[in-house]
Amino acid sequence: MLTISKALSAGQAQTYHSKEFASEEQNYWSKNQRTHTEWRGGLAEEWDLKGSVGASHFAQLSEGQHPETGQQLIKHQPARTYENEYGRQITSSEHRAGWDATFSAPKSVSLTALVGGDDRIREAHHESVRIALTELERYTQARMGNTRIPETTGKFIAATFEHDTARPVEGYAAPQLHTHAVIFNVTVRENGQARALQERSLFQSQHYVTSVYRSELALRLKDLGYTIERGKYGQPEIKGYTQEYLNASSPRREQIKEHLQSIGMEGAGAAQVAAHRTRDQKELLSPEDVLKRHRELSAQYGHQPDRVVAEARKHGPTHSQQPEKIAQQAVTYARSHVFERAAVRDERMVLHSALDRGMGQISFQDAREELQRRVKAGEFRILEPQGGEPGRRYSTAEMIWLEKETIARIEEGNRRGVTKPPLVRSETSTSILKHHPEMNSAQRTAVSEILNSREQVIGLDGRAGAGKTTTLSVVREATEAEGYRIEGFAPTSRAAQKLAEAGIETSTLQRHLALGEQPDTSGRRFYILDESSLASTKQMHAFVSRLKVNDRVLLVGDTRQHESVEAGRPFAQLQEHGIKTVQLDEIVRQRDPALKQVVEQLAQGDVTAAVAGLERQGRVIEMPLRADRIAAIAHEYVKAPGSTLVISPDNRSRTEINERIRKELQEHGAVSRQEHQVITLVSRQDLTGADRSWAQRYQVNDVLRYSRTSDETGIKKGEYTRVTSIDTRSNLLTVLRVDGSERTYDPRRHTGVSVYRDEQRAFSVGDRVQFTAPNQDLKIANRELGTIKSIDESGRMAIRLESGRDLQIDPQRHPHLDHGYAVTSYSGQGQTADRVLIHVDTDLPAKDLLNNRMAYVAVSRGASDAQIFTNDRSRLAEALSRDVSHESAYKPEKTISPMQQEVAQSPQLLRTRGMGVGIGS
Repeated sequence: MLTISKALSAGQAQTYHSKEFASEEQNYWSKNQRTHTEWRGGLAEEWDLKGSVGASHFAQLSEGQHPETGQQLIKHQPARTYENEYGRQITSSEHRAGWDATFSAPKSVSLTALVGGDDRIREAHHESVRIALTELERYTQARMGNTRIPETTGKFIAATFEHDTARPVEGYAAPQLHTHAVIFNVTVRENGQARALQERSLFQSQHYVTSVYRSELALRLKDLGYTIERGKYGQPEIKGYTQEYLNASSPRREQIKEHLQSIGMEGAGAAQVAAHRTRDQKELLSPEDVLKRHRELSAQYGHQPDRVVAEARKHGPTHSQQPEKIAQQAVTYARSHVFERAAVRDERMVLHSALDRGMGQISFQDAREELQRRVKAGEFRILEPQGGEPGRRYSTAEMIWLEKETIARIEEGNRRGVTKPPLVRSETSTSILKHHPEMNSAQRTAVSEILNSREQVIGLDGRAGAGKTTTLSVVREATEAEGYRIEGFAPTSRAAQKLAEAGIETSTLQRHLALGEQPDTSGRRFYILDESSLASTKQMHAFVSRLKVNDRVLLVGDTRQHESVEAGRPFAQLQEHGIKTVQLDEIVRQRDPALKQVVEQLAQGDVTAAVAGLERQGRVIEMPLRADRIAAIAHEYVKAPGSTLVISPDNRSRTEINERIRKELQEHGAVSRQEHQVITLVSRQDLTGADRSWAQRYQVNDVLRYSRTSDETGIKKGEYTRVTSIDTRSNLLTVLRVDGSERTYDPRRHTGVSVYRDEQRAFSVGDRVQFTAPNQDLKIANRELGTIKSIDESGRMAIRLESGRDLQIDPQRHPHLDHGYAVTSYSGQGQTADRVLIHVDTDLPAKDLLNNRMAYVAVSRGASDAQIFTNDRSRLAEALSRDVSHESAYKPEKTISPMQQEVAQSPQLLRTRGMGVGIGS
């Protein structure tokens, strides 16, 4: 895989060059102790740098100088400390020399090459790194300074160093074939001007380039006769090794993992720090000593490397069958996978998914050519460059049509509607408003605009805490008085339940759409779709396609809160295309004026000012250690458990916070110490629909729940099964049914499957719980909260829901249960509490979970107080300013013509213009 370091200073780069990169002690298997070094990249060719990397050239480049003339190409910026506008001490970074991009072979590959002695594998690794670096270079960008967008140049210069051991652990240097590629902080524009690199493009390419390296390596290993199987993280592993031997040969990985666990941190950044802190004192071991240790370890496990190499040489090459057909399947998978949750995607994401699907069977060139063929056929559409992306951006013909058709249908319905009378008569509107003096002026104006509207479909865009429920209650009252049949929908069961508080008969949007086309009864129906921002393009299109001539619709939402998990942003897109939208922007939830101002700033997108306000108010608590933060949140929660909501962005930290709060409550006697162990089901949210049709994505012991009956397998709707085996070659799953029988089937033939994994939870009387799946029989909404009142000997629970309703459940029959003290911001949307405690770890690996929408939703939950617990207050505003908004595919003013489509996918143009710069201009 590829890992990219944080930027290296000139001093760090030169020190690493002398002590690490060019060190002969890193290459015990090299013939004559020769280190493998080379210059790579387009600039190396332009500057005529060839062969081994010399110390003087390396040093000059690390200082931002031309390697031959010594000319200063990149201006040096020394580190300086200053005080920002909030009085905080800020230290700027010194000159960035470059980045260490390290390509590491899978462990089984290293063992086979180095202990097994197959030098051909080293060459396969070398060639795979060369191709992957070329792809990484393709997306190189120049920093243009200030607010100017980066410019794609497509060329850099890198110094590569091939090593074959990991750093010693207790005197043991594990075999580890890897290549350091030091990418220097310089690129050259088309006009010859030198510029510093835009590092963001390097990191954005990391996953794609990893898949290029893996796919090329897998193909070469198969050509050498090795049988390849997919590892836990998608890496190509050579078959024939026991897990015990692999673990014994990886002491460094275990050392880093143990250190991360001890300090309660995770992620690539934390792993880099842990790797540095756990380094043993560098030992100069002789080649004989190193090789002897590895031979001894190999002997303990039955000389597995020798056996694997011998079998490969005997077996001979294994060529992929029908690579064109496999490339088609891989790109089809990529299309379904990446566009399920976004309407627009970068080409690297499409190619990464295709290579992942076809690993060991197709090359990156096979995938790229198949994608270009489908672009020419019109299945994929290239979108106009936006924001200085280094690669082309794609959508699909289907997504563009869905968006365009949805807009067109609503516009046509609204044109017809302007000749019709208002939604309700003026006398009805006046009478209703008189009976509700409790409404503020903003609510009264909104109600009046809605009731006087003539369009078939209009919107109500209201800020968090602006009193939308009260407003909708009055609208319902008026429309019912006019004889409308009112129906309410929402994309989630909890949102539908919230809408019902306005006295509206509600169901989920999915359930409404599942009913299919309904007969036109010529009656007057008024539909209210709440939380419209959570509706996907496909859902909105299906919804408006079924509207009858006399139907009226009110789309309700907040374009600043979370968007749909699936592709599209129809509520915001319709507003951009001119749908009449009533604004409700006077916040009534926050009783503290200072906190209200913060929420208003977040609603306006000014995260920096909002965070500064929270800091001035003493509502930002910094605790670097994770365990301390979680303990502090739990301690704060128990002060007022009945009026406090905890929000944490990721499920791992949410679970840890839940457990710590439970312990605190047990110590205070609010929760019983007598615990009942329950096996619960946790959704595998990483799987898309395309994943669920691919057996490789399942794991043994996954629990499956079926939403449809299959005549082919005999599995019924609502039934649970457990995966017992996976045949990846034939794409087959074998599952165990409750009655003890087994069924084997192709997952492509069984749609409507939810996938879960087992997790054990301890529940006690007094516990606050949340339901993690809806249940129509029990009338439970997903993420609905309640409190356990009693647990009988059989484990059956009596639960009082927040609505005040009591019910009893058997966790064995309804295992979708979790603790409910902390929730994610998605689950928290729509909830209100007196105060909210928010956990923000700026080192969170899933960076996109920290964003401006999460900040707005989380802080706006608190009526009286909102506190943020973070590891690093200096990076808090930056982390919460991240924009993860969906993008629309249909933009009439930025549509690329068919001629431009063909030009845009031209390989010649890609080489000369640097991956699409200038296309569509």
